[in-house]
Amino acid sequence: MSYGIMPYRVSLDRVKSRFGCSVSSKRSKIKKACARYASQIDEWDDENTPKMMEIVEELLDGKATHNNLGYKYWYALKGFIEDLGRFMMNREWYPADADAFWDMEEFRLYDIDAPMKIPTPDDFPTVFVLRSENMTPDLDLKLQQKLSGGQLIEVQGWIREAKQYKQDIILYYH
Repeated sequence: MSYGIMPYRVSLDRVKSRFGCSVSSKRSKIKKACARYASQIDEWDDENTPKMMEIVEELLDGKATHNNLGYKYWYALKGFIEDLGRFMMNREWYPADADAFWDMEEFRLYDIDAPMKIPTPDDFPTVFVLRSENMTPDLDLKLQQKLSGGQLIEVQGWIREAKQYKQDIILYYH
């Protein structure tokens, strides 16, 4: 299996607004987005492990109580992000490694500013977060030093698009 970057533009404030959300239509929409992955992710575990949709319910309730299930929380959050944001082109980043993002302070790991502590996965997915305030000319210079060709052009396109919509960027690496 090949790994790659799945880029999304989304408002982190909008994602955060779903934690503890009591509006049934918003909850239903998120659940529907997360249900696409639920059975596949549940296959990784035994029958005693909480199911993916239970994890989704917890997040919607503003909770994260299973410290050993970081991967399930972050895959559930991918459903939130897909529902509330937009997937961006990743032709140059799938398959690809994520080496360019590891040591760039602007791309922070698992930094969505949730009101509760969401456990970090011990393996995948790796989630890089680029907040809109960090999309600066200085970042562009750093990217030009690390990337080239189509990968650089694509990342610059992600940033332009996110800026246009006043959104943040979340990169899922898995």
